[in-house]
Amino acid sequence: MDDPQLTVQCVGALIVYVAARLCHQAFVKSIEVWYSSPANRHLYFKAFKDQYQETGKADFSAFMKTHPETISQTFGDEATSEGQMVKAIVQPSAIIMAIGGIMMRCGGNSMWGYVFHAFRGLMTPTGLLVVLQTPVVSGAGAGNKDIREGKKVSNIELIYQLNWVILHFVGFAAFLGPAVIIELPVAVYEILTHQSSGGGLHLEAARLGLAAMRILCAVLLVIAAPFLTRESTKNPNTLGALKWRAEFTVGEFGACQMYFNALSVWIQPGTAYGWADMALLALLAFEAFRIFFSHGVFWLVTMMQWDTIDWAALMQREVPAQGPLMKALRQKTGNELIHLHAVQAGVPDFSESIVKASTYLPASAVATGCKYDKIKLLVFKPDNYENFKAMDFPDLSDMDLEYWNGDFTRVLATLPSVDTLFFPFGTYKLDMMIPMVLVSITDYTADVAKLGPEVAANSLPCNALTDDVGYDITSKVLSDPRGAFLSQQCFNDAMKAKGKTAGFYKLISEIGDLIEKATYATKADGAAVPLLSKPPQGYEIQLRGALQLSPKVVLRAPKTQALPAGWESVPKVDAMPTSVA
Repeated sequence: MDDPQLTVQCVGALIVYVAARLCHQAFVKSIEVWYSSPANRHLYFKAFKDQYQETGKADFSAFMKTHPETISQTFGDEATSEGQMVKAIVQPSAIIMAIGGIMMRCGGNSMWGYVFHAFRGLMTPTGLLVVLQTPVVSGAGAGNKDIREGKKVSNIELIYQLNWVILHFVGFAAFLGPAVIIELPVAVYEILTHQSSGGGLHLEAARLGLAAMRILCAVLLVIAAPFLTRESTKNPNTLGALKWRAEFTVGEFGACQMYFNALSVWIQPGTAYGWADMALLALLAFEAFRIFFSHGVFWLVTMMQWDTIDWAALMQREVPAQGPLMKALRQKTGNELIHLHAVQAGVPDFSESIVKASTYLPASAVATGCKYDKIKLLVFKPDNYENFKAMDFPDLSDMDLEYWNGDFTRVLATLPSVDTLFFPFGTYKLDMMIPMVLVSITDYTADVAKLGPEVAANSLPCNALTDDVGYDITSKVLSDPRGAFLSQQCFNDAMKAKGKTAGFYKLISEIGDLIEKATYATKADGAAVPLLSKPPQGYEIQLRGALQLSPKVVLRAPKTQALPAGWESVPKVDAMPTSVA
């Protein structure tokens, strides 16, 4: 490539392409990060639960009720991960996009021509930077949020907020306006004035095809834009999601036009290509068309069909875990089991929310039960609870405990030979900081086989560690009013009674406080001194014969663990029940 101007243009085109692609990645990932945010999970789980309580049945579209309406709402708070991520990627990308845009458009025959091409190169990245720096959620203060929610504010407050909001929309217009006002007429002009350059039929077809794609992007952008102003949807829960997708789709068509613009620069007259060049261009073109169809066209078609889609049914398939054990338990119980998730130990469920929320960590690091070997145990945890910071059952609200108990009893009723419930604490959770309970089954293979052919039963025995010991603390638990019910009814029946087990969950968690006091000595100045160089940090409560009256309550702990005062005479038992051998 001997022409310096052509060289500059092609380098600028590459910069624009890469910068636009990075921005696309940031906005695509921002909504995924938004959904994985604990604060946002609190919002949409609460919306789901409130609707569940109001109607008495699950409407899974309620998970969409708190969906942000605009992209800037997604990253509007820079204190969040999604806000920081978008700013970290988009701000430098927009700056280098401006540089690349000037380089890609360099040329002209007069001062007006230079101004026009500079304007073409600068408008889009400048508008994007203005949008990024004026998020209409938090940037102008709390009053802005009130305005967006339709609340009344004073006149002076309204004027103050609108100055900020108008600037945001000016940036939005500067970002997308050139796609229609400038690039559409330019592409039409190129087609109408096209003359063969002698570069071969395939190059001529490519130039005309890319010009047509630039026109198509602008036309589809105009078609998608009215969805931004929709004021209602058939399912009110989905309105925010529709408007967010409309803004996203409009932006995608604008970005795709930039991809096709950049590709057009690389195949203008005067450029020469080897096989490596052609391969690179083919890969870049493939990515541009992939984004155009899978993000732009797909969501435009989806928006056109929005009110014909059963979003509740769609979310019902997408939100709850769909692993083989959960499918089998739903079919067996005839219930959606909305508030419970179950896996076999050591068998990850790749469809559960914690795995889908983890973009960069493998399922083996985050999936429920993944830290265990494939032993003969089932692992259960509550699901869709409001307190996302909960690490043990006492951290759940009374309502969430009631929902969990209801689903758990339904499942236990389908497993005839359930023997022991294990409630791990501390290190016995194997770094899984969630409320959880494990279940052993006397005839594990037979019971699991009854759930269906899709569930392959684990076969490894669950042997206790050699430095673990069991203590029969049944008398200690039954003597406490919160555990006394176990002498009158089995634990499964108690879970069916409202509020009956909340005290028990609290009781077994408080055993940890007693153990900790026994592990440390108190000096005269009140300082706590560990009695061991490495004091134990966990324990487990077992309900052996959990579905029977007066189950045996066993404390499993390391041999080095000191027992609370007054527990010295507690009899020792095997650390693990025979049902897991």
